[in-house]
Amino acid sequence: MPERTVKNSQTEQEKETIEQLVTQVQKGDMQSFSKLYDHYVDRVYKYFYFKTTQGEAFDLTENLFIKVWDNIRIYKRKSGASFSSWLYRIAHNLLIDHYRYDRGTSELDPDQADLRHDNSPIFLAEQSLSRRSLKKAMQQLKESYREVITLAYINGLDNPELSHVLKKSEGTLRVLKFRALQELKRILQEMGIKS
Repeated sequence: MPERTVKNSQTEQEKETIEQLVTQVQKGDMQSFSKLYDHYVDRVYKYFYFKTTQGEAFDLTENLFIKVWDNIRIYKRKSGASFSSWLYRIAHNLLIDHYRYDRGTSELDPDQADLRHDNSPIFLAEQSLSRRSLKKAMQQLKESYREVITLAYINGLDNPELSHVLKKSEGTLRVLKFRALQELKRILQEMGIKS
């Protein structure tokens, strides 16, 4: 099984810190938004990366944070619905819209310079074979399995957050996660990768 890159879920202290930042952002504090951005940008990018191309993942991540900024004033903490689950719900909806409407886009010229973070030599050197293998294996999973693995194991959402994002009961999610992991394990073994 691939190594997990993010903690299973946020601690209560982290959730409170995030909620405090959100309150400050709702009052117009850009520095607090910058802190929220820094906290979530890599996680959100990974969520999109395992479901789209590298360039699309960057565009979707950028669009997500624009939507968060535009809508953060309407966010209210409800029981079981943390800011993290609200954020990933928006990400999930963006991805659905992307699949629905962005099928006809064309690729950029490969000779055009790209100065984004993912194209720096250091970042590219950090990319590993296991990440590419995992992405290739995950592309073979059906969408519901890919979604639950990405949110639970790559982005570290806990069951209540998953329940809010995917609108499924926690019992259904436990079964879905188990089946998704079994299928991923089977695919990885067929690729010659031992778990």
